Amino acid sequence: MGIPPHAPQDGPGDERADEALVHLDDRFQQFLAGLPADRPVWFCFFSSGLLHVIQHFLRFVPPDLNCAFVCTGLTPAEAEVRDTMSRGLPAFDMDEPVGSHEIFEFLLRNLDRPFGIVDSDCFVMDSTWFARCTDGLEPDVAVSGPLSYGPIPLAAPPFLAVNPAARPAIERAIGGPVSPAAYAYAPPGPEKEIDGAMVRLIRPHHEAALARVLALEEHRLPFPQGGLLDVLDDGREVRSHERHHHLQDGHSVIRVVFDGLMFYQLMALAAGWRIAHFRSFPGTKVFAPELVHAGGISYWHRLRPSEIAAGIHELPWSAHIDALLLEDFNARPDAPEAYLARGTRLAASLRRSEVDLATLRKQLRERLAAAGVDVTDPRWHPVVG
Repeated sequence: MGIPPHAPQDGPGDERADEALVHLDDRFQQFLAGLPADRPVWFCFFSSGLLHVIQHFLRFVPPDLNCAFVCTGLTPAEAEVRDTMSRGLPAFDMDEPVGSHEIFEFLLRNLDRPFGIVDSDCFVMDSTWFARCTDGLEPDVAVSGPLSYGPIPLAAPPFLAVNPAARPAIERAIGGPVSPAAYAYAPPGPEKEIDGAMVRLIRPHHEAALARVLALEEHRLPFPQGGLLDVLDDGREVRSHERHHHLQDGHSVIRVVFDGLMFYQLMALAAGWRIAHFRSFPGTKVFAPELVHAGGISYWHRLRPSEIAAGIHELPWSAHIDALLLEDFNARPDAPEAYLARGTRLAASLRRSEVDLATLRKQLRERLAAAGVDVTDPRWHPVVG
């Protein structure tokens, strides 16, 4: 993880052998064989430390949804609590410390029928949206979803459906293999692009296809696009839409990275496939009556409490949700010790940020209500009261 594989030039078959988690394929195929085959599977990937989020996620999973977990690094105690909470919902466990890009490759390589991907912190209140999303996978559609990156309208990963049948056709059309992982023109430097996630290299056949769908500001520098990250000369990774601001501050862009599933969708467009949207919420941070996704729930705590208290950074909504979900989860008699300890640390961090849980609860309730979310819905009661 974190080292960009050198993609072979011989064809898709050879490329598959170099993809992530190939050694788990046989076991995963056995797992898939035990899932219902009469409707698409929705996969939710999460790692150790997020059971408090999963407890809330499960409140919004329709009883008839064909849903399965893919988990990494869970302790035995966490796996036991997960199974208790989910009432035995199918789960595929792995020990490898992997990220979402590896999982994108793993799923797309192993599935031969449409499937969905939903983040653990994406709370879908409208249960019909799962079917609407997969129903959008018409014969000429590669990816379908309600969240849109622009200006080229790509589907955003927190909630989308994928048509595996498109991939071989895309690869034939562009003249070589393509993965749903992140992509860059050059290997990562010491700045550890997008948190050291697996980054694949853009090849000549990719560049030729990219030129058909994406305008370049200069050599190997596309114009700003949702899902495209700029790596600055000081090592920061920022959204490409912020480029003008950073250039005005005297910084330069040393390379760009296409986040997971973004480059794959551009290759699909270049090959004549469509990206479908049954709604078009801009970006991934969405508060709406049908869906709530604050984003960044697993890494918001990297912000310094002193900077939040000083007003340099606002406490993100993901922090509100994370803290309140952890409080709710730690009321369980079987909450693992690591979660109780994190609750203590988080409470101290919030105090240093000069906020408390009661304030967060009030602020989140007001934010949800302002977005049209039914805060009287009993599924939200444990969080907002």
